[in-house]
Amino acid sequence: MIEQRDAVLRLLRDEDPATVELVKDQFTRAGIGVLPDLRELLASADRQAARPIREVIAAIERDSADELFGQMCERFAEGDLEEATWRLASTFLPGENFQVQRDRLDEWAGEIKRRFHKASSAVERVEMLVEYLGDEVRLHGNEEDYYNINNSLLPEVIDSRLGMPITLSLVYIFVGHRCGLEFSGVGLPGHFLIRHREHFFDPFHGGRRIGLAECRALVEQQSLELTASHLEATTERQMLIRTLTNIHALAAERDPELGSKVRMWAGILHAHGR
Repeated sequence: MIEQRDAVLRLLRDEDPATVELVKDQFTRAGIGVLPDLRELLASADRQAARPIREVIAAIERDSADELFGQMCERFAEGDLEEATWRLASTFLPGENFQVQRDRLDEWAGEIKRRFHKASSAVERVEMLVEYLGDEVRLHGNEEDYYNINNSLLPEVIDSRLGMPITLSLVYIFVGHRCGLEFSGVGLPGHFLIRHREHFFDPFHGGRRIGLAECRALVEQQSLELTASHLEATTERQMLIRTLTNIHALAAERDPELGSKVRMWAGILHAHGR
C-alpha cells in the first residue's frame, strides 16, 4: 500500500502535465467512493502533489454534493449540525468550500472573546455576544425578501447578514460554541428563538431579549396556546429538519424537483432519528 501511495505521488509530481491530468481524471472517474483514499493521500503529499489532489477532491465533491449530503443525513448525530449546514449549502453552490464564511465565524467569535474580560458572569458574556452579533455585525431578519431560499443557506446569511429565524439562530449557536457559550434552539410554531438557561433571544430581530409574555404572543399568532413543550430545546436533528422543511415550503411550487429532493432528505433524517 505504501509503495502504491508513493507511486501515485510521484505521478502527481511528474513534470509532464498530461501525466498529472491522466491521474486526476482516473481519480475523478472513480467518484465519491475514492474520497477517503484521496484525503489519506493528501496527508502524505508535499505541496506540489497536494494541489492536484485538492483539485480532484473539489471536483468529486462538486459533482457529488447531493449524494454527500444525503449520506450525512443517514449518519447524522449530535455535533454534526454545523458541518451539515455547510454540506447543505454545497448542494446549492457546488464546488464552494465556504472557507471565507467559516473564517468569518471564527473572526466574530475571536472579537467577542477578546471582550470577555469585561464580563463578570456567563450571562454578561451571553449578552455581549448577542449585542455584538445584533448591533455591530447587524445580523437580522430579511423581512423585505423573506421567502428567498438564500435566507436558509448559512454562507449566504453570513455574507448578507440577512436570513430566516432559524438560520440566524444557527449563526448565534455556532459563534456561541466557538466562544464556549452554549445556546439551545427553541422551535416555536411560526418562529425560532435561541435560549441560554432561562434567557430567550430573538436573532431575527437583532438578538433582542424576549420574555414569556412575548413567547406567548408569538404562539398565539398561530392560534395556539403556549405550553412548556414549546420552550424545550430542539435537538440538532430537529433544527436540520426544520431548515429543510422551510426550503421545501419555498421550493415545492417553484421547483418541484428541488422540493422533492429536500423532502427526501428530511424523510431520511426522520427515519434515522427514531
